[in-house]
Amino acid sequence: MATSSPGTLKHAVIGAVVSLVTFFLPFSPAIGGAVAGYLHGPDRTEGAKVGGLSGLLAAVPGAVLATLIASVFVIVGPGQRSSLLVAFGVFFVALLLAALYGGALGAVGGFVGALLNEEFASPDRVDPAELRDDDVDEAAPRSELTEFDDSADDTNRA
Repeated sequence: MATSSPGTLKHAVIGAVVSLVTFFLPFSPAIGGAVAGYLHGPDRTEGAKVGGLSGLLAAVPGAVLATLIASVFVIVGPGQRSSLLVAFGVFFVALLLAALYGGALGAVGGFVGALLNEEFASPDRVDPAELRDDDVDEAAPRSELTEFDDSADDTNRA
């Protein structure tokens, strides 16, 4: 997957770390993907990509952990090759399932994170033309007089 901006991998790693820290919560890859998508910016497609990458990165430690847990329950028989084959099989099946689960939920979370970034954009990212009312031009001088302005008629009244 080609990175479209320099921060893609950094944001995906941050999202993966969030996914691993919140592993005890349901749908933790979606939480990590949302963080990655929010950090990456308001583009929803790029947010989904970086969120999916975040979920894939978080899947690797999950597969390793599942293999270690499963290897405790593998009974070592007379041949050492069978237990090694079972461990590799468990690792690849766990990696596949974790990648599907983490990638899909991470992509959904990344899309939502990018949507939230777009919704709650900071003022320094908002175009000043969006904030300005088109009917009122504050920079233009006003030609009408106000009650506080001096006029030529006031000098004749005294």
